[in-house]
Amino acid sequence: MYDLAVPNVKPGRCEKCRGTGVYSWGGTLNGKPVRTGQCHSCRGTGAQSRSDIARNHTYNRHKIALICAS
Repeated sequence: MYDLAVPNVKPGRCEKCRGTGVYSWGGTLNGKPVRTGQCHSCRGTGAQSRSDIARNHTYNRHKIALICAS
């Protein structure tokens, strides 16, 4: 699985973590996510700035190029 960044259209609440600063993936057990960690799209702040959005676009381009090259 490849986890790409989720850049917002404009600065504001992070779309990937829904403003919590915590990203969860995998299943849930008793209503709680099995795996969690700091959201890398907003660096754990819960909001994306213009520089975060630019960084996420750059990361996605780089990651997709690596996937296509392999």
